[in-house]
Formats: sequence, structure tokens, C-alpha cells
Amino acid sequence: MSEAKFEKALIEKLTSTKGWVYREDLSNRTVDVLEENWRNILNENNWTKLAGVPLTDNEFEHLKLELNHNKTPYDAQLLLAGAGGVGTLPLVRDDGTQLEIEIFYEDEIAGGRSRYEVVNQITFPNLTNSLAKNRRTDIVLLINGLPVAQAELKDESRDNAFAAFEQFRKYDMDGMYTGLFSFVQVMFILSQHSAHYFARPKNTDEYNKSFVFGWRDEQGQDVTDAMVFAHEVMGIPALHRLVTTNMIPDADNDNLMVMRSYQIQATRAIMDRMRVMENNGVVEKEGGYVWHTTGSGKTVTSFKVAQLLASMPRVRNVLFIVDRVDLVNQTADNFKSFAYKTFEKRIQVVRGHELKSALKKKNKSSNIYLITVQGLDKAIKAGLQSDERMVILMDEAHRSASGDAVDRIKKAMPKTTWFGFTGTPNFYSDVENGVKTSHNKTTADVFGERLHQYTIKDAIGDQNVLGFDVSYYTSNFEKNAEAKHLTDKEFEKEVYNSRPYMELVVKDIRDNWRKNHSGPVAMGIRKPNQFHGIFAVSGKKAVVAYYKLFKELAPELRVAITYSRDETNEEGSSGLQEELKQAMREYSTFYDTRNFLNDKDSERFYLNDLTKRIAHKKPYNQKLSPEQEEKTPQRLDLIIVSDQLLTGFDSKYVNTIYMDKVLKEGLLIQAMSRTNRTIDQNAKPYGKVRFYRNGTLMKKLVEEALVIYTQGGKEKGRVVPGPFAPDIAEEIKKLIPKIEILKALAGDDFSQIPDLMKEKIEFVHIAEKVNRKVQRLVQQGYEIGDTVPVLDDNQDPTGEEIAINLTGTDHFSSLQARLYDTIKLIPQKERPDLTDLDIAMGLYKHVIIDYDRLVELLNEYMATHKQETRQEIEKHINALDGDNKAELEEIINGIEQGKYTEPFDTESLEMVRQNIRSLNQELAIRRWGDGWGIPGNTLLACYEDYLPGVGLNDNPKLKQRMNEIETAQQMSFFKISDFEESLLAFFKTLQ
Repeated sequence: MSEAKFEKALIEKLTSTKGWVYREDLSNRTVDVLEENWRNILNENNWTKLAGVPLTDNEFEHLKLELNHNKTPYDAQLLLAGAGGVGTLPLVRDDGTQLEIEIFYEDEIAGGRSRYEVVNQITFPNLTNSLAKNRRTDIVLLINGLPVAQAELKDESRDNAFAAFEQFRKYDMDGMYTGLFSFVQVMFILSQHSAHYFARPKNTDEYNKSFVFGWRDEQGQDVTDAMVFAHEVMGIPALHRLVTTNMIPDADNDNLMVMRSYQIQATRAIMDRMRVMENNGVVEKEGGYVWHTTGSGKTVTSFKVAQLLASMPRVRNVLFIVDRVDLVNQTADNFKSFAYKTFEKRIQVVRGHELKSALKKKNKSSNIYLITVQGLDKAIKAGLQSDERMVILMDEAHRSASGDAVDRIKKAMPKTTWFGFTGTPNFYSDVENGVKTSHNKTTADVFGERLHQYTIKDAIGDQNVLGFDVSYYTSNFEKNAEAKHLTDKEFEKEVYNSRPYMELVVKDIRDNWRKNHSGPVAMGIRKPNQFHGIFAVSGKKAVVAYYKLFKELAPELRVAITYSRDETNEEGSSGLQEELKQAMREYSTFYDTRNFLNDKDSERFYLNDLTKRIAHKKPYNQKLSPEQEEKTPQRLDLIIVSDQLLTGFDSKYVNTIYMDKVLKEGLLIQAMSRTNRTIDQNAKPYGKVRFYRNGTLMKKLVEEALVIYTQGGKEKGRVVPGPFAPDIAEEIKKLIPKIEILKALAGDDFSQIPDLMKEKIEFVHIAEKVNRKVQRLVQQGYEIGDTVPVLDDNQDPTGEEIAINLTGTDHFSSLQARLYDTIKLIPQKERPDLTDLDIAMGLYKHVIIDYDRLVELLNEYMATHKQETRQEIEKHINALDGDNKAELEEIINGIEQGKYTEPFDTESLEMVRQNIRSLNQELAIRRWGDGWGIPGNTLLACYEDYLPGVGLNDNPKLKQRMNEIETAQQMSFFKISDFEESLLAFFKTLQ
């Protein structure tokens, strides 16, 4: 189906049901027609406020100027939400009257004053940053004249659907999302059998395919048919809710998030459950629970549910309950970040006695109170009772709802309905299907039926979380004469608490730090310290002991510690608190922070600073140079914990958890999942888990836990879990024949670019996949060129070994360089996304080459003219991209011809290269000018004024020179457009 036919069919689908109206009169027109349509709608919806006098041209221009405040989609979302669900713009009329002009009605869904219009093929003739004069969109969805959603369509027989993703990024670079189009909240990527959506990013650097989502239906099945997707997601009321209720403003990052399908469905399930109770006039204490795997965004879902429940007329208040003080504050910070300003004050952290007085107040609106289960239980024991209609939302429901506290709270609050959120619910054992648990009370016993589920298997399949790369270590030890009296269990405990064992663990973490925490291979180099680690140990004493060992044995690593306050007066507790205070002082001194010990809640502020640092949240989200990092340290490498941060903490920059403690079932999965948040998949394809203590036991416990949390007790048939990184040897077996094909196309050393276009395209597509796979192997710890053991089905060594058919990182870098060179020579539509490689090549040109060694080799060749020296030089420069390699080859030939006879140093070599580069650039510019019939000197003057990355409108000198050329050449309107676009594109290739 052609794009035009597909577009027509999609519009017919949208308008076939109640809601959307196709505006043919507004389609195939320029964007100013949409502005005039918006003006008419404003006049109609504000007729009374305007006293029957339509907006004048001057007044409408003032309203358009107000849209300049929409710098990001986050700003636009706040404007749409307005106060009380009505978005407004301020206006001073020509007669001095001050008004708030209503532009959007969040709650008037599929009725009231909301109007839904579909337009297509809208042209943008004057985009500020675009050389193209007529950018044209596919489908735009308007609510009250505002373009809140945009769809790009691709004919899947010709294009990869994700070419539309790059199209959106290009629109953004061109400056499309200003003025009226600053309201675009959601972007759709559609082909006949593929459908995805994402929230519009705040700038072009934030476009990330990891945040492009598919859709699952209520049964958990993927929806890939575009027409079914359009019905479920783009119809009315779904689309209106998607751009309002289902959007989450993220104040911490000044960004916008859109909820995934399973989050939307879980929210709807809870709200439907409440409405059934409301309609029937009954209160059920057990509302139900949501099982969404760790890392799938439960905080966002629970916030949205809390917000909607607090807006229900009969619900007096919402109590959000967690089981740790640090999680209360962390959740409150997240909730306030997600809330509109008008709602933020209704989110309050309270203690038991504060809640008692808060519930007595008769507030006009419902509040969300965050409290620990221990604090609420303490208040109940002190006499707190309430028969008001409330809702309790319990986070980490598998853990928080234990003991007798729940029974006491339910009895004291009889008109309160409970809903639970958990990534690891408690189940009974199911011997028949091989599921063993240690629980005699399930999550369903406390909360009622499961309302929605999204398991770890679902999340990995959707690439919403990562799988795991797991290593198990075993320790071999024998009793000596002094330990003969100890039982095996006692002896094992002594060993694991001994300094020799702990030293081995610290040295292993230290020696493999670079391998585990560096970024992807970028032209032979892996940038160090791109990710952080968490080290979970078996108690607070162990935290302190390991901290001291790291300072002694690995001072180059930046290590901090945290553990919860010890409220007991047991022996040693005061000493542990003093150790924590000393660690806090050392942290404050090193990072030059305030002294947290002066704060009333010192541990909370210290922990908050730690977590912000490894989550790269403000103010620790700056990209510092090595010099800046040395002067004002920002990076923290490793946090050692006992009980904290193993649940409820998320950072996509944590890629490894080291474990020197035994965990099982839900807590084990929770701890492992600290590593599985998604980011660039070449840099972080899996979450790494390293078990040092009792590896054999931990392997068994991990397998059991994964069976539980992919199967879920007795409610499903057996499901075989598959969340692990693939076996390295098996991946190498698959890569070897692909690499052989690449060698046949580009030479064994990848020094050649394939000749035929068909071969170039084949090379690029295979090399892109090989690059991605090798990057993942490197992140799993594989050293390129090393042999690894081949394993059998039981993961035992067979005695065979295998190695990838690349000699090392230099050989791999040569492959990357040829991939970079070749991709520029094939048609645009055939090019895969190589943004990361492109960036890596740019860096490589400046910092990777070993100039000292290169100068040494060139001078040696100058003195001896030995062929083996020339071969070593060629090998040294082979990983460079084509232009840099060509410069150095010209110097080598010049040496051979006697052109260069004086030995080089690094400065003179760079000067010679600059001269060659300038001559080559001048020659290329003159040749380009010959093709257009333009004098070379005129174009050389243009190049002098060219500024990379700066648009023509922001470079008046260059624009003036080009206007003079256009006049002298008597270019037509269309030729001017072609000339400007072609010349700037050509100049970009010379950089």
C-alpha cells in the first residue's frame, strides 16, 4: 500500500467512529491556515468572555506571542492543564480589558467544548533552521485547534518505519515545534503492520528510541496492525486522555513522559474498580493489586492513580504507604516532580501524629499523604481512627503488608479501600508446576484480586527493562586445625567475614572495574567510568569493613557508604553510627558539599545527594571534562550498602550490582533489578550481577526466583524464563561467518571500501549488526580476540575453546572506520542508524591516534625506507576514517618521493597535515564550483565565513555572500533553494 493510500485509509478509520472530523478545507495547506482555524475556535469558545466581540488582529498576534513561552513540551503540557483542568492564555484587549482566554478543556472529553479535527499534508514554508523551503507533515490531530499529536506514515514495502523517527528529529532540528506546533505532545510512527508512539522530546539531543513504545491490548498481546492501533490509541476519547491524563510532566528534567499501555490499563483497572464501588454504594476494603515488574515504572503509575483518586468527589484523602523512611521522601520528591504546580501542595509527607491532626481538618480538596506503614501503625496504636471514605495505596505491597499492622489499620479505618503495587508479589507454593515459595500469606490475601500484571518476561520482551548478565563465584576453603571445632556453617561464616576473603572481593571489583563500567568501544577506546555500581553486603559491619578496604586497596575508586539508622541500643550500634558519620564527613570534604551532619535529618539529605549523583540528576547532570572533574569532582563510582537502595531506587547509569550476601525470591529480583534500566544498548545491553558469596546456592535461588516471577504461583502454566544474556561462545559462533563475509568485501584488515553499490549496501548492513553484537560481548566482559570455553546445555565446559575472528580492538576499530566511510556512499534510505558510531568517529579524529608512536615510525621510515616500517605505519593508521587516512598516506608517499626530509615532531606533523587538508579542501571547493559554474575564489570566500552547525539565518556574512552569488548567477527561486542546501551540505563534508 502506498503512503498516500495508507494515509487516506487511516483518516477514514479515525473518522468512521464518533469523535474525529476530517477537515479537507484545512488540509494540503500552509500552517497559517491552522492558525486562522484556531482563532475561530477561540472566538467561539470564549464568546461570552469576549462580550461578543471577536479577537482583533492585534489581540490574536498577542496570543500567538504568548506561545513563545512554550520552550518545551513540558511547558506546553502545563499550559494545557491550566488551573482546574482549563488551559488559558492571558490577554489584554485593545480597550485595556484583562482576560484569561480559554484554550483547552482537560475534563471535557468527547463532549462539551472540545472539538476534534484531523488534517493532513500541512506545509511549513518558513522554518527558521531549514534549508528546505517546504517541509510537509503527514497527519496532524487537533483538539480545539491545537495540534496535540502528529503521525508520520511509512510504506513498509519501501521504508523502515523507524525512518519516521528520524523524520521527526529532522522536523525538530528545522524549528517546526514553535508557535502553534509547540503544543505537539505525542508523536506516532505508523506503517501498515507496525505502530509506535512516544512523547515529544524537549530537544533534538533527547530523541531516544528506548522511549518509543508499542501497544499491548488488555490481554497483553502486541498490537501491530495500524488500524487496530488507531482505534485503541488514536480514537476519541483515548487520544484526549493520552495527551492529558496519561502524560506525566517531569519537572526534575524539564521533560515530558507518556504512559505505556500497561500503565494506562492498570490505572484504568483501579479507577474502574473504584467506580463500581461508588455506583453500588459499597466500600470494599480489598480493592486489588497491580503486579508490574521492577523497573517498569510503578512510581509513575502509582502517582497517576493517587492523583486521579484524590480527584474523586467522595474520596476524602489518599494515603500512600511505604515501608522505609528514605522511600517516603524519595517517593514524595518524585510525586512532586510529576505534579502540576496547582497539585503539588496537596502532596505531603507526614508522621503518625501529624496525620492524626491532618485527617481532622476539613480541607476543600483531597490530599495525598505519604507515610511509612510503621508510622501509620504507631498512630493507630495511639488512638487514630477514621470512618471517612479514603483509599490506601501501598508501594512494595509484597513487603509492606506483613504482620499484624495491616489488620489493625483496616479495623481503625473501616471505610478505606486498599490497593497494592508490587513488582514481586507473594505467592503460595505450587509444587505441581515447580514453584516453591516461603510464604504462608499472599499479596492477594491482603489486597484482593490481581487487577493487572506485567511480568519481567513481558518487560524484557518489550525492551522496557534489560535482561541480566550474571556471574557466580565459588570459594574453595579448607579447615585448619584451629577451625576443626566449627560446624561447616559456622566455618563458612568465618571465612566470608575474614579479611583474606574480603580482600579478594575488593581486588576483583578493582581489577575489573574498567571492563565492567566503561562505555562502548569507540574506535579502539572505551571511555572509562561511564556507569556506577552498587555493592550489597551482609550487614552494617561489613559495609564499614569493605569501605576501609577499598580506601586501602583501591583508592582510585570513589566509594561511599550508606545504611539505615540503628535505633537499638545494642552493643556496637553507636560505633556503627560514628563510622557512618565519618564516611559522611569524608564524602562532604571530597565533593565539597555542605556538612550534612549539620542538618536535622542528616542521613536523609546525605542519601538524597548520593542517589542524585549516581542517577545524574540536577545538579549532577553536567558533562564535565577530565580537567573539570579533577577540579570539582562530580562522579561517584560505587556505593556500598546493606539494606538501602536494593529496592525502590532507579538509575539507568547503574549497570552492575556486586553481591556479597544471600537473598532470595522477591528481594533477590528487586536487588538484581537495580541494574536493568534501559539506556544506549551498545553501552549497556544487560544489567550485570556478580555473586561472590556461595555462587552455587545463589544460582539455584536466582533460577527459582525467576520461575516465580514469570509464572506466578498457581495462576498460570509453566513458563520458561529467558532474561539472561546469551552465552558468549554461542554469540561468537554466530558472528564468525558474518565477519568472514565482511573480510571478503573489505579485505582481511578492513582497509578497502567495497567497489559495487550492491556490495557497499551489503557491507553496511552486516557490519552494523556485527558492531552492535561485538559491543554487547565487550560489555559482558569479553576481550576481543581472546578464546573462551564452549559450554554444553548444562553450562559446563566441553573442553573446546573459541575466539572471534578479529585480532583485537584495533582490528575491530578498522571495521568501524570502514563502516563509517561506506555508509556515506550508499543511498539515504539504505542507511541504518549509526548515530553513536558517527559521534565516536568524530571524537576519534581528535584524540585517539598515538602521535608519539606515529612520529617515531614516520621518522624511522624517512631514515631507512624499509618496507616493514611502511607496513607498520599503514597498520597504525588503518583504523582512521577515509579522510584522515588519506592525509597520512600522502605524507608517506611524500617521504618516499623525497618531499619530506626533515624529521617530524608532533607539531610539525600536524602543520603538514593541515597544509594537505587545506590544499585538498581548496581543490574540492574549486571542483564543486566548476560543476555550478561559480568561480572558485568566490566559493573559497564563502567557506571562510562558514560556521559548522550554524544555520544560514544566523550567519549574516555567509548569507550576504551567497545572495551575491545568486544574483550574479541569476538563479531562479527553485535553483536558489537547491544551491543553498547543496553548498551547506558540501561544506559540512569538508569539516
